[in-house]
Amino acid sequence: MAQSNYQEPIEQKDLDLAKKLREANIDAGEKETIPTPEVSKEVQVETIAESPEEKVSEKIETARQTIGTQQAAPAANIASDAQSVSGIEEFEKKVEKLVEIAGKYGPEHAIQVAQHMDKGKDSAAADNYTLDEIHDRLMEDELRSQLMQKGLLTEL
Repeated sequence: MAQSNYQEPIEQKDLDLAKKLREANIDAGEKETIPTPEVSKEVQVETIAESPEEKVSEKIETARQTIGTQQAAPAANIASDAQSVSGIEEFEKKVEKLVEIAGKYGPEHAIQVAQHMDKGKDSAAADNYTLDEIHDRLMEDELRSQLMQKGLLTEL
């Protein structure tokens, strides 16, 4: 078999290493000074886009502000709501009542009510299934969108 001596042609743009480095730094989101061979002065490369770390820290700060502005439900309401839900015998009706509470006072309140229903009980008598079910229902798209429309839930 004959050996081929063919090589891809090298173009002038392939030889401009300084330009390739500038483009790579722009893509990576870094600021760096790179000397260019054509010009003796240095060129400062800055990116307009934010780095991923800045975006994440911005989202965290937004979440902290949102959490800080939320009003905590009074403990008396939680206890009375928990007592009324605990009085319901049928499991499905308990969950529906908790969903109704979430629609009225917000998902945090409904979860606190579900947690309060088990307050003072030992782990064998705790109703963790109801808490798990209300959590699952709150994660459903339809209920989440209703809560967002009412302003009881915000998407980060």
